[in-house]
This record gives sequence, C-alpha cells and structure tokens, in this order.
Amino acid sequence: MIEPMLRVLLIEDDEDDYLITRDLLTEASPVDTRLIWRDNVADGLTSLREETFDVALVDLRLGPDSGLDLIQQAKDEGITTPFILLTGQGDDELDAQAVSLGAADYLVKGKLDSHTLLRSIRYAIDRAAATENLAISEAQYRLLFENNPTPMCLARPDTLRINAMNEAARTLYRLSAQDVAGLTMADLENTTANPAEPDGEGIVLPPGSRLVHHRTRTGKPLIVELASEELVIDQHELVLYTLTDRTQQIDSTRQLKLLQRCIESSSNGIVITDARVKGMPLVYVNPTFETITGYSAKESLGKNCRFLQGDDFDLSNEQPLAQIRRALAQGEEVAVVLRNYRKDGSPFWNDLYLSPIRNSRDEITHYVGIQNDISERKSIESQLAYNSSHDVLTHLPNRALLEDRLEQACRFARRYERYLGVLFIDLDGFKLINDSLGHRTGDKILVEVAHRLKDLVRSGDTVARVSGDEFVIALTDLAEAEDAQLVVDHVMQSLSLPYRIDDKVLHLTASIGIQISDGSIDHPAQLIQQADLAMYQAKQLGKNTWQWFSEEMNEQASHRVQLRNELQEAIDSETLLIYYQPLIDARTGQARCVEALVRWEHPTRGLVSPVHFVPLAEETGQIVALGRWVLGQACRDMVRIHAAGFRECTVAVNVSPVQIRQAGFVDVVKKELKASGLPPESLELEVVESAVLYDTDQVVQTLNEISELGVHIAIDDFGTGFSSLSYLKLMPANKIKIDRSFIMDVTHNRNDAAITQGVISMAHHLSLEVVAEGVETEAHASFLRRNQCDLLQGYAFARPMPFNELTEFMHVHGGRQPHTRLDCENEQKTLLLLDDEHNIIKALTRTLRRDGYRILSTTSVSEAFNLLASNEVQVIISDQRMPEMSGTDFLSQVKAIHPNTVRIVLSGYTDLKSVTEAINEGAIYKFLTKPWDDTQIREHVQQAFRYHAAMQ
Repeated sequence: MIEPMLRVLLIEDDEDDYLITRDLLTEASPVDTRLIWRDNVADGLTSLREETFDVALVDLRLGPDSGLDLIQQAKDEGITTPFILLTGQGDDELDAQAVSLGAADYLVKGKLDSHTLLRSIRYAIDRAAATENLAISEAQYRLLFENNPTPMCLARPDTLRINAMNEAARTLYRLSAQDVAGLTMADLENTTANPAEPDGEGIVLPPGSRLVHHRTRTGKPLIVELASEELVIDQHELVLYTLTDRTQQIDSTRQLKLLQRCIESSSNGIVITDARVKGMPLVYVNPTFETITGYSAKESLGKNCRFLQGDDFDLSNEQPLAQIRRALAQGEEVAVVLRNYRKDGSPFWNDLYLSPIRNSRDEITHYVGIQNDISERKSIESQLAYNSSHDVLTHLPNRALLEDRLEQACRFARRYERYLGVLFIDLDGFKLINDSLGHRTGDKILVEVAHRLKDLVRSGDTVARVSGDEFVIALTDLAEAEDAQLVVDHVMQSLSLPYRIDDKVLHLTASIGIQISDGSIDHPAQLIQQADLAMYQAKQLGKNTWQWFSEEMNEQASHRVQLRNELQEAIDSETLLIYYQPLIDARTGQARCVEALVRWEHPTRGLVSPVHFVPLAEETGQIVALGRWVLGQACRDMVRIHAAGFRECTVAVNVSPVQIRQAGFVDVVKKELKASGLPPESLELEVVESAVLYDTDQVVQTLNEISELGVHIAIDDFGTGFSSLSYLKLMPANKIKIDRSFIMDVTHNRNDAAITQGVISMAHHLSLEVVAEGVETEAHASFLRRNQCDLLQGYAFARPMPFNELTEFMHVHGGRQPHTRLDCENEQKTLLLLDDEHNIIKALTRTLRRDGYRILSTTSVSEAFNLLASNEVQVIISDQRMPEMSGTDFLSQVKAIHPNTVRIVLSGYTDLKSVTEAINEGAIYKFLTKPWDDTQIREHVQQAFRYHAAMQ
C-alpha cells in the first residue's frame, strides 16, 4: 500500500521564511510532506507547469514581483493548483483581492502556527477537490444537456425565464446562444395562432404532455409537444422542458384528414378498385357514389363496376366500354360517358374518368374512378337547343325563329298570291306594373298574354315574343290585306280583359302596329321593323290603339336617324352654342346667377329647339358627350364673367339623369372645374326630380360626392315629375326651381298660388333657396317677391342670350340697388275697387278718396288679380255680379292667394246662398248693398282697415 504524501510548493524569496514553513509542516503534518522551494516568480510558474502539487504557498512580495500577479497568471494558464497567499501583515482589502483571484486562503506570517497552516492547507485541498468534482459534474451535465438530440430548456418555475437552452432547441427555434439571454417561455408562443388548434387527433401524448403553438425567431409557426419536469440544480428550483416538434406530423395528419373529407364531401362519386385482384373489385366508394347510384357501400364493395350497367345490353354504351377495355389493357387513363342505372332501375348519364395508381415500383395496384351524374346537363343541352329558338318564359318562338318563319311565309305568299300580315304588339302600362309590383307579377302577366294571343290565331300563324313586353304575330295565308284588321280587333279586346294575378286584379291595354306584304320584300325581317314603327306611332297617338304602317313613318324614322347623325357631327365639331338666361335676386334686383342653355344652329334647318334634340340625345346616349361639352364651356365662360368683375355670379348647368348614372361623372365635374379654374362654389348643377326615380342609391351617392366638392345642386322643374318628399330629403340640394306651369297663372289661380306658396315655405324651412321659372310679368314678380321667393327667372327680366350679350347685360344689371317699392307701399293704406260698371267705381272713388287711401280700381277680374299681385292691398271692395265670375267666387280665390286682405262685397243683387257660404268660409268680411250711404260705407272701410291692422 502506497503511503499518502503531501506535495507543497513554496514560492518565497526569503530563506528564513522557507525554513520556518518547513519546520511548521514537519511539526504538524500527520503524513509525509514534501516541500519544494522556489525563490522567484519565473521558477515558481515553471514548477507549477511541469509538476503536480497539492497546494502552493505564495508570498505576497517576491522581490520586484507580486504574488497576486503570479496567482493571476497561473489561473489564466489554466493551472488548477490551490493557492494560499502569505504576507507579513494583515490587510482586509488584500484579503478580498486574493479571494477574488481564486486563492483558497490568506495567512499572515507573524501570526502563523503549525496548526493554522495545516488547517488552511487541508481547507484549500478539500475546496479544490470539491471544485474539481463540481466541474466534472457540470461537464457531464452539459454533455448530456447540450448534446442531447431532443430539444430541451431549463426555466425558472415562477417567471418562466429560460436559464439554458440546448443546441437542438436553439436549432429548432432558429436561435443563437446570445438570443437565449433574457427569453421566457412566453416569448416562444405564437400569439397569432388559432386557439382552437393544434389538432392533435391521432397523436398519442405521454401523460403530462400537451401540444402548444410556438414560433421560430423568424416567425415560422411550430406545433410543439411540451413535457415538463421539476429539478433542483445548485439549490435552485428549475423546470426542465422537453420540446418535441410535431408540426410536420400534424400537418401530414391534417392533409390526410382534409383529403379524406374532400373525397367524402366531393360532389362527384369516387371509387377505388383493386387492380391486383381478378375482376378488379371495388375497395372504396364515397358517400356521393351511394347518393348517385342508390347502392350502399356494403352493397357495392367487392363487386366490379359493371353491375351499374344493368342486365340489358345498351347500344349507347358499346363504344365507351370498348374505350375502357383498351385503356385498362394499356394501363392508361380514360374519360367516357356511359348510361348507367341506379338501384331503383332509373337511368342516369355517368361522366366517368378512370386513372391508374402506381406504387414505388411503377406497378399498377389500383384504379381510381371519378363519377359525375350529368343527367341534368344532358337535359339542359336538350333544353338549350329548344331555347335557342324559343322564349324561356312564355315558350313562344323568339325573334330568330320568327324571322325564319317570315321568310317561309313570304315564299308561300309569292307562290300562291296571298298576303302576309305582321302585328307588332306592345303592352301599355306594363313597365309601371313591373316596377311597382315586381318582376314575378310582370312575368305572370306576360305568360297570360302569350296564352291569350295563341288562342286567337290559327295553327299556321306564329306568335312570338321579341323582347320585354313586345310580341309579334305573323299572319300567313291572308286572302285580303284587311283580314288582319279582324285579328287586331280580337287582340285589342282580349288583352284589355282583367288579369287576375294572385289576389290582384290588373288592367292593361295594347298598342299595335300593322304591316301587310305580298311577300315580295327582299328582307322579310324588315316587316317587323315597319310594324314596330307603326306601333310607336300608335303610342304617340295616346296608346290603346292601332296604326297601319305608312311610308311617312319610315320618313320620320329616317329623319330621326339623320338628325341623330347631324347632332353627333355638331357635338364632335363643337359647333353648338350656349345661351345664358340671368336669374334675378328678388330682393336686390341684381343678376346673381345665370343658367346655361344649349342651342343648335343647324346649317339648313335653322335654330333647332332643344325640345327636339335633347330628348333624342338622351335616348341615344349622346347626352353624355353633349352634357360634358356644355359643362366645360359654361365653366370657361363663367371664369370670363368673373374676370369682368362679377365674381359673385354663378352658373347653373342642366344635367341629364343619363349623365348622373354614367360611371365617372364625378370625375368629369372635377376635370372640367380644374381645366377651367372655376371655383366649385360658382357652379350649380340642375337635376330633375326623376333622376332619382331609378338607381336611387347610386344617384344620391353621386350627388353627395359632387356636393362634397363644393358644387351646388338645384332640383329643376320641381312639382312636375314624380315629386316625393323622400327624394327631397335624400338629395343634397341647395335650391328648388318651381316650374313655369305653376307661375303662369299664379296671380289668379288659387291652386297654383297655394302650391307656389307651399313650396316656398317648405323650401325655406329646409334652408333651400327658391327659383321661380317663367316670370313673364311684373305681377308675377311682385307676387313672388311678396311671398319671399329668392330668385326670379323669365322674360320679365331677360331672355336667353349669347355670351357677348350676357356681358353687356351684367354691366347694366349686375349691381342694381335693392327694391324699395314694397316698403313704400306699406306706408300707405291701399284699397282695391272692383266693379264692371265705371260709374260705380267713380262714385266710390269720390266718396273714399277724402280719407286719404291709395285707391286702385279696375272693371276686370283678371286685372284685379294682377293689381293684387303687384301691390300691397289691405282692403278689397268687389261687386257681386260680374261677367267673368261672381264677387264671392273672386274673393274666395283672393282669400286663398292673399289671405291677409279684408274682403267686402258691395252689390244690389243678393244671392243669399253663395253669400252665406262665402261668409261662413271666411272669404267675406262684410256684405254691403247698393245703393249705399256715404257715411256708412266710409265707416265700414275704416273698420276694415282697423281690422286688418289688428290681424297683423
């Protein structure tokens, strides 16, 4: 047995200290001790490098060198010998420095004895051994942890902060060693993943494991099987996580499940046969196969697909079956159409696709068949052949078949010297029913019309539906041309009978165009066109009638075509003109706005009215280009007006509903404003109410977008179209234009006056300006001013004029001072006298003049209305018996138009009934009789003025 030996290296430059140390070791060491002495740093380091020592005693001061430096260098070189630092005197700072360098102990030579030295040596040796064992243990742990092929990491249980992550885990998560610092387990989670996933169906997990969503540093999603185990390392509680990547496995499972679901939910029947077994039996059928054939999987598996062909030989399958046999023999795919039979015996057309499945050795192991029931398609193909010549809804011949039969009828008429009649029938009022009650009701009416027309004609005649609510009857083999008239009468009578649709009873009429031919026409289809022209003429005559075709109609149609072509040339060459009509401010008399009106100076026809070419342009779509040119030119002209000093003036441009519904109309407005430089607030677009009747949402959206640009919107011809307060609420309007039809008789027609006053009041409550069109007299203007109308437009102020005249007009009328006429009138009491006898008026005037009244008088009812419109009248005295109308009727009208007047009847004729009714209705304030007493009549008039003042 080898005795233990203690090997000690002493690095000390003082020999006395060496001897003392040797004696202390000899005295105290229980084992054989060998002390090696080196007196300088270099030799000491050499010995440490070349020999093995249990401990090294190092003096702090080694000549010019320091023992601390020696210990530092030894540690840097990887020398693991434990060190004890020796010094001549104690120093806490030095002690701490020695320990920080790895010295096992710090001893003061003057206080050193043998037991202290030996105890320090033992401690240093034991500590070194423990450190070495710990290093070995850590090395083993790192070898097992770091090099383990299974991804793992250590984390604190409370914060989940990751202490360590092995190389396999770092590779999985695409992390470097530096990336791990500061990470937590939560940082590995994929927060964007669907919490309902991952789908671990089919994956067996050990107890305590679970599937979680993680992601790599680059963001790639992972599905990880996470297992955890609690550990204690260096007295620290940790959790060891084992991370197994299941992403590919789960993706593969999903793909397989998806494939299975696709096959099972496919709208096609799918079958698989085993090619390695004789007879190629079915080994799989999907649910759709069961649905198509009626055979369950249990009834089908193990059989050859031939059982679907039935027992009887089907000649239609002979060629497809031969194709299948040839493809199977050659191992190729094939597509055929077979007639197969369901379990209940009913046939169906099977569009079959067969394809071989090969293994890794390129051997055919199975065949997959895709089965599609195309019975419906076959039926549709047959139906399409029918529909190509017939109307789908009514099952009547369509235009193509009609034209073919017309050619045959013409040949027959020429050969046998007979006549052919064509009736073009259009239903009156059908569009209104279709739009209001819906297309379902409209379709039922069309079907009923088809039945009625078919019942009226012979078997050799043809009833066709050519479009919408238009039908054509071709009458063949007519002996006389007039024979067609009998059929027309029956058609008119039959189509006018009530239509009982669901729970409704509807009524329709028809307009019919008639054309007769002896068959000598070169193009029989022209007969339809000619009958169509005659039908259009019947519509123009008021509908519910018929019209024979004439060459004059042809000429009119040609005229419209020619006019259209010439209009297009005028649009393309920009030879149209724009006239401007000023709109006068009712309060100031200033021309505040102008309306742009397009004019066409035709080279041969002269000035063509817009009434003729604008509707044509709307019908043909030319209004889009025409309207764009008008808009651009008006903007440019208004810029010139502004440059002349009238910067407050705006221009109003009419826009057609066709333009508004045109895609990109807002961009057109933007482009013209930008090109001209006109501010948007100086442009106003006039839109008729009917613009929103169809495509309401689209039109309102377009108008809102235009309004957002700053452009103003005016509703033109208000009250004449499909007036609706709901449309007024939807449209972003700034202004309403009252149509001229209401202004024409506004001074004496109580209905027109009421409508006009109501529109003005309503518009003002909606913060809208009001324009009155067609103001032709001062009476019109006065009435409208008195009722707070904002703008006046009409011949009373200016006719439409070319641009050069507009400039002159603006210089004269562009800054007129406000009207003061009404204010002056309000300062004086005004009395209106109406009597058809001049003597009565003169006598009344003499009697009442002395009271200082401003007296207006007339013998005409119509002139009285004009005087009331033009003047602020407080009291009216009217005769009862007048040739135009009675006084009570006149005053009843006045009450409706000028309700603030005080109305008196003066008459020698008493119609108690009419007078009583007028008084009861409030139309008459008093009834006075002729002859009168001057004093009394003056008192009555004074009371009337006081009564008027009290009403205010």
